[in-house]
Amino acid sequence: MINTARKFLLTLCAVALALPFAGASERAETLRAINWVENPTNHTRPGSRGELGPYQFLPQTWRLHTRTPFRQAVVREQADAVAVRHYEWIADGLREAGIDPNPFNIALAWNCGLGAVRSGRVPAVSYAYAERVQNLVESQRAHQQAALAASIPEVAAKPALPDATDEGAPLFVFNPSRNAAPKFVVSLGEQLYEQPIPVIFTEKTPRASDLAQARSDESSTPTLQVEGKPMFTLGSVAAPRFALIH
Repeated sequence: MINTARKFLLTLCAVALALPFAGASERAETLRAINWVENPTNHTRPGSRGELGPYQFLPQTWRLHTRTPFRQAVVREQADAVAVRHYEWIADGLREAGIDPNPFNIALAWNCGLGAVRSGRVPAVSYAYAERVQNLVESQRAHQQAALAASIPEVAAKPALPDATDEGAPLFVFNPSRNAAPKFVVSLGEQLYEQPIPVIFTEKTPRASDLAQARSDESSTPTLQVEGKPMFTLGSVAAPRFALIH
């Protein structure tokens, strides 16, 4: 229960922190699109109605947000600062009227005025203007998503584990994907000695019973006779091999 509540609080905090950044991103996309529609070459010549700068501000719009001389509207830093203030002013006015401050509605008010949008009296030319801005915003987002997808590296496929039955496969294989502890068995392989079992000789005189037992075992265990000396045999030696129990 505590972990669930903690995860919920972390998610809520992440969403709360992401909202301002999302709003700032949409504002930047909208203002960039307005700049491309209004003055794509960023020329400094006044317009037919006295518009000036990257966003083609009118003198009365400029004076609504700053006391800086209107001729500074051609300076990028000054124009960007006033553009942000004008954007927020329009967004607040749309929210007060119950209108969604999305890029399309922001562009409508930017072109024909906030009062016209709030009253619903928007000329057709302003609708065409807003559609161009909206299309540019969507184009920016699509480009950003494509760039993000291209920057994510592809996950390499997990290599297959070798089959223990294949020839030359290792005798010991550990599968790290399993949680169970590995278990082992020891099996005896082929004997190391393919030749007759080695014999160790002594100088002691054998007992009669030992000689009888040795003669009875001659058919099953090969031995060596050297000058009639007694002997005893060494048991076979096998190499242990390990294998993992699945």
